[in-house]
Amino acid sequence: MIRHIFTNSFGILISRILGFIRDLLTASILGANIYSDIFFVAFKLPNLFRRIFAEGAFTQSFIPSYAKTNHKIQFSTILFSQFLIFIIILSLIVTLFSTLITKVIAIGFDTSTIDLAAPLVAICFYYLPLIFIVTFLAALLQYKNHFSTTAFSTSLLNISLITSLLLTANLEKYDIAYYLSWAVIIGGILQVIVHLIAIKKLKIKFLTKSIKKSKNTFKQSKFYNQFYLAVFGSSSAHIAAFLDTWLASFLVSGTISYLYYANRVFQLPLALF
Repeated sequence: MIRHIFTNSFGILISRILGFIRDLLTASILGANIYSDIFFVAFKLPNLFRRIFAEGAFTQSFIPSYAKTNHKIQFSTILFSQFLIFIIILSLIVTLFSTLITKVIAIGFDTSTIDLAAPLVAICFYYLPLIFIVTFLAALLQYKNHFSTTAFSTSLLNISLITSLLLTANLEKYDIAYYLSWAVIIGGILQVIVHLIAIKKLKIKFLTKSIKKSKNTFKQSKFYNQFYLAVFGSSSAHIAAFLDTWLASFLVSGTISYLYYANRVFQLPLALF
């Protein structure tokens, strides 16, 4: 128990330190302007869904249901398939209507700024299906009392973003923001890979072609009942935080970035505890 606590804390500490370095580089290289604003808006949307649906509500609901079922592989296969298909469809919708969605989440942006931000919103949103896979695999690892992979894997996103900033430092500001968006996807892919490696080492099976739905219907219904309640319980705080960005979009360029940088300093010690 104590060992797991320290493993998580140390992993999060490393990730937060790298995140702080990432933000220092972002502030130094990209600055606080319209280009940093559009990147933070694009990255905020998948993070909102991740915090409400993936890391919070899903993990809280999945592990107890998974522990109780006698048909673990079938149960995990059904839920994994249902969630992943839904998230991929949602990501495609965001891609098709990226301009409209950007206008909704940053209603204060003018037309030219929305046109700049829309492609970044579409790219960054594909981080959501990747981080759902990570969350799902992390839940399986937690069930097996393996925490180190998940604790340290969050650093990979920061390393990807730091690398992108260093490689594109001399480019135009919009190009830096554009490549940062792709770095988010690369970071997500790296997180998936290290979790798959851990799953393989522990020989955890979670997918099967043979699904007996009748044996999992009750567990699924209990899972979704818990999931919806968890979503409702965790959504208010995260949506309230998202409204800061929505309101800041009405103000001068750079306001969203200033809010982001200030919040990151605040989150550094808070996240550890």
